[in-house]
Amino acid sequence: MKIQNKIALIFTALCAGIILALSAFVYFFASESISASFFHRLEVRSDIVGHAALQENKSLTSIYYDIKERHLGSLPYEKHRILPDPPDEATRKRLSLPSSFYEAAQSDVPVRYFNRDTSYVVLRVARDNKKLMVVSSALDTYGMQEMGNLKHVLLIGFFIAMVFVFTFGKLFSNEIFKPIRRIIRNVKGINAHNLHQRLVVDPTDDDVEALSRTFNDMLDRLEITFEMQNNFVSNASHEFRTPLTIVSGEAELGMSMPGLPDGAKESFLNIYKEVGKLEHLTNSMLSLAQTGFDGKKEQWEEVRIDELILSVKEAADRIIPENQVAIDFDNLPEDECKLTVNGNLALLKAAFSNIVLNSCKYSDNKPVTVKISADSKYVIVDITDQGIGIPDREIGQIFVPFFRASNTAPYKGYGIGLPLTHNIIRMHQGKADVHSRVGEGTRFTTYLPYKYF
Repeated sequence: MKIQNKIALIFTALCAGIILALSAFVYFFASESISASFFHRLEVRSDIVGHAALQENKSLTSIYYDIKERHLGSLPYEKHRILPDPPDEATRKRLSLPSSFYEAAQSDVPVRYFNRDTSYVVLRVARDNKKLMVVSSALDTYGMQEMGNLKHVLLIGFFIAMVFVFTFGKLFSNEIFKPIRRIIRNVKGINAHNLHQRLVVDPTDDDVEALSRTFNDMLDRLEITFEMQNNFVSNASHEFRTPLTIVSGEAELGMSMPGLPDGAKESFLNIYKEVGKLEHLTNSMLSLAQTGFDGKKEQWEEVRIDELILSVKEAADRIIPENQVAIDFDNLPEDECKLTVNGNLALLKAAFSNIVLNSCKYSDNKPVTVKISADSKYVIVDITDQGIGIPDREIGQIFVPFFRASNTAPYKGYGIGLPLTHNIIRMHQGKADVHSRVGEGTRFTTYLPYKYF
């Protein structure tokens, strides 16, 4: 998930929590306010009914009820019960109200009770040494309707608010990360061909400016490192080969001198062989170093993988005539475009030759199968041998320069071929997988993106 989407979601979740808390507070406050208002209305009616019940003059009693009906009206399901004070046990059981409800009621101080949507009020009324208890009840249908409407409004408002919050959160995060995206685009456009380019640093005095300056400092160091490596490889190619060629020529000339003792001839021969090994090692190391330049000096062209593998087979036949390399063309894609890659022919040939020659060497020339296929993105080359295999714990190190597996001691090598191959494959935007079992063999699978036409 992109970080700007994550920020928008976190911002939305935070706002949702705040809005939910505020909605719960509003709902609770409104509920308490409506309930208190309804209880107060019920208490006023209960007080009127109680005083009317204590009036001995019936004409005055009717006045109480007339005032109640004319000015206060009736509440939904309103009931009033006149009880003796204190009420007897049978009355208490009939009303099914808790005992504490009656005991808490004091003169002119009503007690409130709510049960199953019904509001109850108990009020003690006393006059002229007469006292009684009024139990009033009613159903606040209007209040419940108001609370239902409030809940509906709060829910709708919450979801509408979430839509707006997430939308504005996306716009906010998009605006905040606009400088970061510009940095990403600029960094993606910098490679070994244009290491001199730098990011534009805006004087904003914030983290984005610090990030841009950090990238520029890193690019300065990379450019210096690449120039040093480039200069080293260019100079070493000449400086190393010249003395080796001279030593090799002098050793060859010494061997051809007439009358030379056998001991001296053997020494010259050893020098000649060791110089050849040193020259091969030097060339391999220089090639390994040159593959780090991202194809800056190499010639790139369209390369047919099937034709490339055929040339690799021809090279293997010249170097190891007794090899048993077989090419499997049964899985070739029907679309020839899926066999064409954009790359350097010489480097790709060196990469696949290293794998094939290693397969022949470490399998003692047992059968080696090369299979070519393709998927939706890559042309795939599988090279399978029946050799000594690679220990599981060492597979992850085979692309490290100069590393050799623990079971390769009987075979000559320098540990450079596979790292060189790996660098070449990566230079061509590909990848390589290795599957191996000791004593059974190894399968190298390379993936190279084919060229789109």
